[in-house]
Amino acid sequence: MEIKTLSKVVTACVFAGVVSGLLLANVTLYEVLMGQLSEWAEIQSLVASNNSPHY
Repeated sequence: MEIKTLSKVVTACVFAGVVSGLLLANVTLYEVLMGQLSEWAEIQSLVASNNSPHY
C-alpha cells in the first residue's frame, strides 16, 4: 500500500515538473517574440518618419 502512494507522489512530482517546464518555455518564447515585435515596430516607426514629408 505504501509503495502505491509513493508511486503516485513521484508521478505527481514528475507531472508538475513537466508542466512547469512547458510553462517556462512558453513564457520564454513569448518574451522573445515580444522583443522581436518591439524591434520591428521601432524600425517601422523610423522608416515612416524618414519617409514623411512633414519631417
